[in-house]
Amino acid sequence: MSTSVTITGNLTADPDIRFTKAGKAVVRLSVATSRRVQTEAGGWSDTETTFWSVTAWEQLAENVAESLSKGDPVIVVGRAFMDQYEKDGVTRQVLKVNATNVGPDLRRRTASLKKVERSRDVPVADVWSSPVQEEEPPF
Repeated sequence: MSTSVTITGNLTADPDIRFTKAGKAVVRLSVATSRRVQTEAGGWSDTETTFWSVTAWEQLAENVAESLSKGDPVIVVGRAFMDQYEKDGVTRQVLKVNATNVGPDLRRRTASLKKVERSRDVPVADVWSSPVQEEEPPF
């Protein structure tokens, strides 16, 4: 089961793009989010930092890798899920996000946009009904 989420935070590293054996682009992002609270002195303080492991596929992956870099403020929309793995005999769980949308946070930056040219033969998928990727990311 997965849950829809919207994350606003900063990239902790440059996007890491790779390609599956079938040639599909996949990018991995690490996004740090913090809750801001007002201090007694009237200033602001960041607390409770959470690190999110985000994956994006195909054209979105290529656009992210070309457009964003470490430290950039971003907004990520996608499906959150728990991933399990075993290390040293211990089962661990990691919260991950399969992104459907990623972009710069224009509240804190400006951006120049460039339209991606697409063939008219390729329909634009409904991102909310797109199936989960069948291939494993090569990370």
